[in-house]
Amino acid sequence: MAGPASNPFPSIEMQQRATGRTARWRLSTNENEFGTAPSAVRALISCAQDAHRYPDCAHQALRGALARRHGVDEDAVLVATGIDGLLAQVCRALLRPGAAVVTTAGTYPTFAYFAEAAGAAVHTVGPRRDRADAEALAEAAHRHRAALVYLAEPDNPLGGALGAERVRRLADQLPEPTVLVVDGAYAEYQAAGRRLDARDVVGRRLLWLRTFSKAYGLAGLRVGYCLYDRTAVSGLEHGLEHYAVGRIAEAAALAALDDDRHLERTVALTAAGRAHYRERLAALGCRPLPSETNFVTFRVPGDPGRTGEVTDALRQRGTYVRQVHSPGRPDLIRLSVGPPAQRAEVLALLCDLL
Repeated sequence: MAGPASNPFPSIEMQQRATGRTARWRLSTNENEFGTAPSAVRALISCAQDAHRYPDCAHQALRGALARRHGVDEDAVLVATGIDGLLAQVCRALLRPGAAVVTTAGTYPTFAYFAEAAGAAVHTVGPRRDRADAEALAEAAHRHRAALVYLAEPDNPLGGALGAERVRRLADQLPEPTVLVVDGAYAEYQAAGRRLDARDVVGRRLLWLRTFSKAYGLAGLRVGYCLYDRTAVSGLEHGLEHYAVGRIAEAAALAALDDDRHLERTVALTAAGRAHYRERLAALGCRPLPSETNFVTFRVPGDPGRTGEVTDALRQRGTYVRQVHSPGRPDLIRLSVGPPAQRAEVLALLCDLL
């Protein structure tokens, strides 16, 4: 029932200080291993002289560009500091002490972290077939009269997804006034027919959270946004942080948003790398799970107790991956997908260890 009592995701820098082990490959945080678009880097440089200026706290330019990209009104876009900042804002604005929320056990834990900070009771249901169980989430929402239901779509850390049609049905199955919070951090990696569309939020109590941290390669700048229908979900801006995204970060986000070629290249390279990892991991006796993200989660063969040993041995060799803690799955490791040379080195290490 209870969520994490402290920050569920210490940074790699924090882990390095705690262990004394330097990270050569940072594959535990799902950063974009293919890098930032050169156009975004140029925007950062050109805007650097304005670092002494506050940003437009309405983020009008970025909200306008996002509205045009998604075919919605600017009022349907809210900007904040990445998806973590959006989750904090959602919980701060829409939860009251004693409220109930529902989430999937083992999914991205930051929602539960902020929900508990707002005084909510966190109720979990188990995943089903390596993805969220939509039926169980809907049933729990009715049973607990939940204010919010959280869904990572695609899921982190498992990598699977329900698909847009099933997410829409879940939103429509929830009781009033339950709001479905859909974490779309990896939406760009989904096939177009599989992911939600901005039109899906219209008339629904559905918040679709998006980020520039993954496919757009701007994790260090903390830029995220929410697409929603203000007439269906009111009060989301209550207590919203002023100047949430800095001027320079916003300039980089605008440039990255306009660089479709770099985004398409990143998604294509990631898909190829994901397929390569799946093939080679299977050859090593591992069992990769389905993934629509920029990472692969796989089962370590043999004794589940080896999973922690393999994770620690990789870290000792400078490769940081994440041991996944999912109900009934003590044998899972997750690693980010990167370029061929990186993959070859990681696979060679795994071959030695397994």
